[in-house]
Amino acid sequence: MQSIYVTGASGMIGSEIAADLVHRDPTFNTTAVSRRPCPTLGADHPAHKQVHTVFDGSWLAPQDTDATILHCAGLANPRVSFSNFAVLAHEHILPHVEMLEALLARGWRGRLVFFSSGGTVYGNALELPIREDHPKAPISMYGLHKLILEHAFAQLAEDRGFELVILRVSNPYGSMVSKPNQGVIPILIKALLRDEEFQIIGDGHAERDYIEISDLIAAVRNVIAFETREPVEIFNIGSGERTSLQDLIATLRKLTGHDLKTVHSPSKVDVQSNVLDCSRAKNALGWTAKTSLEQGLGKLLERMDVHYHQG
Repeated sequence: MQSIYVTGASGMIGSEIAADLVHRDPTFNTTAVSRRPCPTLGADHPAHKQVHTVFDGSWLAPQDTDATILHCAGLANPRVSFSNFAVLAHEHILPHVEMLEALLARGWRGRLVFFSSGGTVYGNALELPIREDHPKAPISMYGLHKLILEHAFAQLAEDRGFELVILRVSNPYGSMVSKPNQGVIPILIKALLRDEEFQIIGDGHAERDYIEISDLIAAVRNVIAFETREPVEIFNIGSGERTSLQDLIATLRKLTGHDLKTVHSPSKVDVQSNVLDCSRAKNALGWTAKTSLEQGLGKLLERMDVHYHQG
């Protein structure tokens, strides 16, 4: 039985992946690892291992030296700011490297799947859609920290002999697990359902790539089964659809029949437009996103509408 560990299992991506693997696939021995409870598995679930820190690697069982580790732990908000780079490096780069070094010291030589950010590592696109070989020039601390971790993990994979798969994920949505002010789509829907004012940062015309959570989970399943050809494999994971904030608002208006109160404010640090070319994932993994934006928003709107009326 293949052992799979999901770090960051209290966050949106990690918790959704962990629940899918635990509930839908008994052929995997899945362990969800996080400092806080995993919201999709519930309290005291035997598949969840709550730890003081994920970064010491002590959660890895001695026999699981060939385990697949889905590394979702880390910063969740791309708009997070830091006073200086030293703080970012000390708090959000070094711990990840130390975790990997600890795992290697315990004899692990399996597969690491690192969830990077297709929305921030490339910076302002020279051409759309963006391929994996596009120049990387992040304009935010969040994108910089993801890119540095990509390089650090890749160097260790080459030197120490484990498999690394980097997933540059676009903007996932569709989960009920989210922190306050995390993700524009749930914030938009909450404002709509509560008849509250929504703040548009910038002019609302910059295009983004949004991927429904079930499509992301399907990609992860294909990555688990994928036979790597190189020590380091990199894939864009997104819908490939161009969607502006104005498009999101128009689609929600169409689905609900309700208008949305909006106010505008300037954007300080944000990429202009970002849409991913996912043809490499299609060719190598046999995966493509199947959920249209209207379908995905409809599913999430229904779930959130029920949630808030019951709450």
